[in-house]
Amino acid sequence: MNRLVLFLTPFLFLACTTTTPTISQYRIDTNATSGSLSQTACKEKSLKIAQAFSSDSLMTHKMRYAQGKYKQYVFSQAEWAETPNRAITDEILRYIREKNLFKNVQISKSRSRNGFLLETSIEEFMQYFSEDETESYVKVKINLTFIDIKTSKVLSTKTIFSRVKVESVDALGGVKALNKALKSSLLTTDKWLGELCQ
Repeated sequence: MNRLVLFLTPFLFLACTTTTPTISQYRIDTNATSGSLSQTACKEKSLKIAQAFSSDSLMTHKMRYAQGKYKQYVFSQAEWAETPNRAITDEILRYIREKNLFKNVQISKSRSRNGFLLETSIEEFMQYFSEDETESYVKVKINLTFIDIKTSKVLSTKTIFSRVKVESVDALGGVKALNKALKSSLLTTDKWLGELCQ
């Protein structure tokens, strides 16, 4: 009898365990590079990059998607490695630093005062599916505001919108398309800042 109990015990514990699906983590990494420009109007000024404003849904690791006109869900087996709000801010900071338009580019907590502030508002960063889930696309919409720190005057604003079709109708396809759309937004930001510093 003791042998039977010892034999059956492992199977009893195995029957009680459940296997949870692996959650894939995805990164925002546009791989966008920015060449230096020869404009000198901003060379003696510093630029602060403010932490992006966004809805609470972009401040979590949950990866959301929309279906049809009104439904919104969360992927059960996919999430962001870093919150989109922070990751997008970091991408903007890295990209503009490589531009070499400014004396230096800092986060908004920097104590430097000689220069400008770039505020970013992320209005949309989402994957959309058709009702029958046969088609998908992403939308990225970002508002930029360029401010003179000394006078607090808004010098220029820019709204950037990008829509990209998803190649594979799943979370991975959405991440690739979102990175592509964000890269396009960075290139537009590049051109806009270049014009401001002429």
